Amino acid sequence: MHNPVLQELDGSKKIVIFIHGFMGSPIQFENLIETVHNADCSYCSILLPGHGSHMNEFAKSNMHKWEQHVQSEIDKIKNNYDEIYLFGHSMGGLLALNASLNKNNKIAGVFILQTPLKINTTNFKFLVPKLKLLFYPKNNVIKAVYTKSKGVDMSNIFLYPLMLKPTFSFYRLLNKTKKNLKDVFVPVYMIYSTKDETTSYKSLDLMCKSLYNTEKDSSTIYNSWHAYFPDDDWNIIAEKLSKFVK
Repeated sequence: MHNPVLQELDGSKKIVIFIHGFMGSPIQFENLIETVHNADCSYCSILLPGHGSHMNEFAKSNMHKWEQHVQSEIDKIKNNYDEIYLFGHSMGGLLALNASLNKNNKIAGVFILQTPLKINTTNFKFLVPKLKLLFYPKNNVIKAVYTKSKGVDMSNIFLYPLMLKPTFSFYRLLNKTKKNLKDVFVPVYMIYSTKDETTSYKSLDLMCKSLYNTEKDSSTIYNSWHAYFPDDDWNIIAEKLSKFVK
């Protein structure tokens, strides 16, 4: 179910590589395939180490393995394309921004969605929807999206302590990215939602202030959760992505 995808467009010299977030999945980007192809780009969606499997495997993953995997996927295809665009959701955006620092990667731009520099951990306003989500019925549209896009099997609650190591590694990656943002030199487009229960909307302002050595632009959406996007917001994301890669 959670599998990497590569769909190369004949004659295209551009490719968009999608990088999912912490405990995410390539499934999250399926409805952007047509957008990418219509922009004359090939499409690649990777599966990070520890994802698409059991919590025992996820516990073995860390920042270095995620970064090495992104670099490995870029190395596989970079000689076939003139321009590589990275699209990162949440933690995937952190990985994309760091990968863009390597000038040999031929990164033409980075598109980030809900990428955190600040997390809504103690904000009661966002704690409530997180708790409500746990009790939504399975047929609830938001619950269904979160269940489908969850890239790690969490059916056994006794294995939850195994999340500690990769969670610690995520925060190491976040702090590393904060320090590296001043060195990003490729164009960056950012989209954040005011309703995101995980990534603080303040991340947008922090990102804009830290990316002071490159061209950047952003959009705000107002109805999306961290991993659930209603159709209107998906349309905005698709439109901005299409313009960005063109």
